[in-house]
Amino acid sequence: MSTDAAEHDDERMRRISVVLDAVAVIGRELSATRDTPFGGVRLSRSQLDALFILTRSAAGLTPSSLAASLGVTAGAVTQLVDGLREQGLVEQTANPADARSRLLRLTDPARARVAAFEAAVTARLAPRFDRLSDTELDRLGRLLAKIQED
Repeated sequence: MSTDAAEHDDERMRRISVVLDAVAVIGRELSATRDTPFGGVRLSRSQLDALFILTRSAAGLTPSSLAASLGVTAGAVTQLVDGLREQGLVEQTANPADARSRLLRLTDPARARVAAFEAAVTARLAPRFDRLSDTELDRLGRLLAKIQED
């Protein structure tokens, strides 16, 4: 590898490190919130992740789609969803597109509580973004979405 290429690689790694540091700060602030949308209901991190993923899908997701989004097996999602169903947070319905499959979605009360929780967290962290213009926020959102793609 040439010296120029090595220097470029080093500089790229430095830039990535700066981005990761900034993301980690925001991540720590998000994690510092001990509140959950469901107050005293004990939920695992995976269950919370599932709830937030299901919030983004009004039509619902198949268990296999939810498993893929969470990066877990179908068996793990079944166990995870069973706990959420027992607590009245998730409902399972027939998939109109495929009678052999089911769709998972948040119950209406769960959807409302997650939305209120997200609004409160967004309001709490909004001052972090005060120095960014709307255009910069849009650009940041697009760039972060781009690195989330598989």
